Amino acid sequence: MLVNRSENQSGPATMSIYFRQTATGTGLVAAAARNMVPLAQQPHSSTTGECPAPAPEEGERVVTIDMKNRHSEAIYDEFMQKTGATVVVPTPDEQVEMQQVEELREKAAVDRAIMKKYIDDKRREERMLAQARQEAEAIKMANQ
Repeated sequence: MLVNRSENQSGPATMSIYFRQTATGTGLVAAAARNMVPLAQQPHSSTTGECPAPAPEEGERVVTIDMKNRHSEAIYDEFMQKTGATVVVPTPDEQVEMQQVEELREKAAVDRAIMKKYIDDKRREERMLAQARQEAEAIKMANQ
C-alpha cells in the first residue's frame, strides 16, 4: 500500500487499487519470481509525491477512485461498487471476541482511573509530608 501526500491541495486525490490475476501451479512461482523487486527499488509512501502510483503490470487491472472533496461514505460506496467487494460479517466467535475486547477496554479505563487517583493521592501526600518537614525544619531553626 502506498500513500502519497502532497501540500498541493489543488492537485488530484486519487485512490488506485491494483488487482492481479491469480496464477496457478508453476505459473504462480514464475509470477512471484518476476514480481520480486529489491526493497530499495520498491515504491514507497511519501509526503512529497515522489512515488506516484505505478502503471499496472502485465496481468493487473487498476480501479481508480477520485476522492477529492468527497465524503468517506461516498468513497466507500464507490469502492464497493467498482471492486465488487462484499461486506464480511463477523462470525459468532469473532463477535464474542470483539465483545471480550470491548469489555477489556472498559475495564482498562476503570483501572486507569483507579490508578490515576491512587498516584495523585500518593503525590499529594508526599507534597504534604515535604511541606510539613519544611515547616518543622523552619520551626526548629527559629527556636535555636
